Amino acid sequence: MDDQILILGAGGFIGRHMLAGLSRAGFAVVAGTRRPLAAPASTTGATPAFEWRAVDAGDPASLRAALAGVRAVVNCVATEPAAMAAATRHLAAEAGSRRIVHLSSMAVYGAATGLVDEDAPLTPQGAYGESKAESERLLTAHAKAGGEVVMLRPGCVHGPGSESWTARPGRLLRAGRLGDLGPGGDGICNLTAVDDLVAATAAALRLPAAPGLVFNISDPAPGDWNSYFLALAQAIGATPLRRIAGRQMTIEKLAAYPLKVLEIAGRKARLRMPDPIPPSLQRVFQQDITLDHRRADAGLGFARTPPAAALAAAAAWFNAAG
Repeated sequence: MDDQILILGAGGFIGRHMLAGLSRAGFAVVAGTRRPLAAPASTTGATPAFEWRAVDAGDPASLRAALAGVRAVVNCVATEPAAMAAATRHLAAEAGSRRIVHLSSMAVYGAATGLVDEDAPLTPQGAYGESKAESERLLTAHAKAGGEVVMLRPGCVHGPGSESWTARPGRLLRAGRLGDLGPGGDGICNLTAVDDLVAATAAALRLPAAPGLVFNISDPAPGDWNSYFLALAQAIGATPLRRIAGRQMTIEKLAAYPLKVLEIAGRKARLRMPDPIPPSLQRVFQQDITLDHRRADAGLGFARTPPAAALAAAAAWFNAAG
């Protein structure tokens, strides 16, 4: 088996950064997507070389063919929750002795509060978190049967191309619908720079053994959400920052469902609709949870991007994208 690394879900935000970053780190990367993929995202301007293989992660035969000749798999599949769990089930069945680096999420901790390490119980809330937790259970069973597995639990992954934690907050800040939320934004903002997630993945691929390891990947010194909104607003020119009253956020809760319907319809028509701020997201802004980063420091030892540099790169992309 040669030294190639298959990246499943290589066409998504994180997958494209994996292609570029792991290639720069010296890995021979293979892009696994359903359709041919153009050059991946790169913050350096360089276009890394990569092989493309057609793969449907939900089809065991297609996945088996894509795995031929690779020594490891980075699972970045991001789709509907049930499909994510199904893809992980097939991957565990087909991987054999290949190492799996699986991108999970802090969503597996659900509504937990305080300092949370990797041994905390998985108490997910909602379909996304439940799918991530189910995927972890499948891979834990695979590791117990002798498989090589590393599971990474990032926080809110931001950076160039991040729709959820860069673009959407940026648009809402410019529209005056986000700002200083007062007590509604006092929760801990566990950001993960996308370049840090790539660096952690590279370190996971280089570990001498991976008998079902789990690592939180997050900023070691997170602030609150109000601080993040202020920093992002300053970086994208969305100042002065508005103070958002609780009454306005109540209105946002009521408007979230119809705005989501409009968002889905607009996506089909290729039109940008106003972003919803669902109650689940508002709960995130208030959650007092801090990911414990110490196991990743000891076990992976990757170099993190300075937070100011990560924010500047994200803001530059957002400003350029308009």
